[in-house]
Amino acid sequence: MTSALRAEWTKLRSLRSTWWALTAVFGLTVALGAFFSAGSSTDVDVAGGGDNDIVRDSLVGVYLGQIGVVAFATVAITSEYATRLVLATFSATPRRGTVLVAKAILVGGTVLAVGLAAAATAFVLGQELLRGGGFVPPAYPEQTLGDGPAQRAVVGSALFLCALAVLSLAVGAIVRHAAAVISILLGLLFVPLIVAPLLPEQTRELVQQTAPGAGVAVQQTVDRSDALPIGPWAGLGVTAAWAAGALLVALWLIHRRDA
Repeated sequence: MTSALRAEWTKLRSLRSTWWALTAVFGLTVALGAFFSAGSSTDVDVAGGGDNDIVRDSLVGVYLGQIGVVAFATVAITSEYATRLVLATFSATPRRGTVLVAKAILVGGTVLAVGLAAAATAFVLGQELLRGGGFVPPAYPEQTLGDGPAQRAVVGSALFLCALAVLSLAVGAIVRHAAAVISILLGLLFVPLIVAPLLPEQTRELVQQTAPGAGVAVQQTVDRSDALPIGPWAGLGVTAAWAAGALLVALWLIHRRDA
């Protein structure tokens, strides 16, 4: 496993697309969060508190950051099939499952680190901008990285992106074509957001609770009518289950198909 990790890390960091995609993950997450926070304002000033979820609002950029994650993880696996480099990889490491697991560890770990940096930056910057827009005590108590709900939202956002990266890598190993994989993943992530509000209540909740994007529920700190109908960690568990299931299928197929 150590040699496989070393070899896969060398390939991963040598891809120019790696750095572009990771920069996009960080930049989109922070930029959209800042844009949304800067454009938000309120004149609510009541002791009972407002109903805006200012933690989730500052992390809204994760929705765009997903696109960079999908692109990064997909190219990390499909580029080898496109260039036939995978033949040399499997010749050097005949245990194909080890290669795929090493890729998953490195891709997931890299996204976890970048996602954590992006979410923390977006949160701190977003809170500052939101306070400037009137989201101040007593209606909106100050939120910092030292607060439990904020910590959960920031760390959970990074874990969500990590699970999404593993899911994208696994689907990439199954489908092997970058354009098809990216289309499938973006459809799974964004179509439920568009379609769910048009469905009957029970069906809508089922879709929201079982879609891969359910993991963004980890950002929610206020019970609102537009919140996902699933608990924070339960939602993250759904995304992780999608990733684990896809990875198991990919591990099964990688031994049964030609490279």
